[in-house]
Amino acid sequence: MVAVFTVLLCGCGGSNDDEPDVPVTPDEIEYKPLSGLNPDVPLLNGYEKIVGYQLWGTEKIPDGDLTGEGFSYDYWKEHKGEAKSLEELLALCEVPQEQLAAMSTRNLVLTCYLHPYNSIYNAYDNQYLGIMSAMSANCWQELMKRETGATQLLDLYCELTYLTSKSSIDIEKEVLSYLDYKELTSSNPMSLNPLTLAMMTAVDRNAYTPEQLTRIAGEIFKKINNILNAEDGIYSYVGDIRYHYLLGAFISYRYDRTLSPLELSLLYDLTGWIGLPGYDSKTGRHFTDKHVANALEVVTKSLERIEQGSLLATAP
Repeated sequence: MVAVFTVLLCGCGGSNDDEPDVPVTPDEIEYKPLSGLNPDVPLLNGYEKIVGYQLWGTEKIPDGDLTGEGFSYDYWKEHKGEAKSLEELLALCEVPQEQLAAMSTRNLVLTCYLHPYNSIYNAYDNQYLGIMSAMSANCWQELMKRETGATQLLDLYCELTYLTSKSSIDIEKEVLSYLDYKELTSSNPMSLNPLTLAMMTAVDRNAYTPEQLTRIAGEIFKKINNILNAEDGIYSYVGDIRYHYLLGAFISYRYDRTLSPLELSLLYDLTGWIGLPGYDSKTGRHFTDKHVANALEVVTKSLERIEQGSLLATAP
């Protein structure tokens, strides 16, 4: 599978503004591993100070008895043309607090998934900060406080699939209709990328059990195969596949204690460059297409071990 991505990655590293003027053949660049990495330290350590809120805190709201309906963003649809700024647009999407507090967690995660401005992560150079900006919405803030919030996010990730033909993408819409939740539509598959980024924050903050991490590992392979089985030209590594590999890299880096220092370094760089090649002019460090492919191979082998139960075997 990794060999496929070696081909897909070819040429996608040229967009970095800090690339050196003189082109260098990737095969000639030796990888410089980082030393002193500690996988017990979250990869997103320090981000909470930037965004101004806590990710997936330890104090949780019991949610077993909550049965309220979800939120359909009708007010936003009716009034978005009147907004004069992004702040005003985001305010139109805020869920009334009384409705938010009563909403079932299942309906709450759907409300988060369908938030109209999840895609603002794309406007950020650092997409982790971008998704955290989107997650400042009050529905996401509520989800992170719920007892089963991370679990419901995982369940939704497992349910969603990619459309596999150009005609279906042009014509069809994904319809979510669950029990007491209003029927809503959302374009597929772009809405899955911010959800996958949000799951990375949960993985990084120890929100999942070894059993759940094992489940996620298996689902990552399903998502990648789902994409690879689609018609040619619908999806790409850059636009779709890398987010699932990044989710796997977060799991592997934080929880796979069989990784060597070199493998840890490759995963650290893969997540740091958000799955793409790059060049840091301050340090002179390269992360080439070849290095990305090597990191993807580390992720693949690690997830295979995790899917087979390696985390369960070592869990206390």
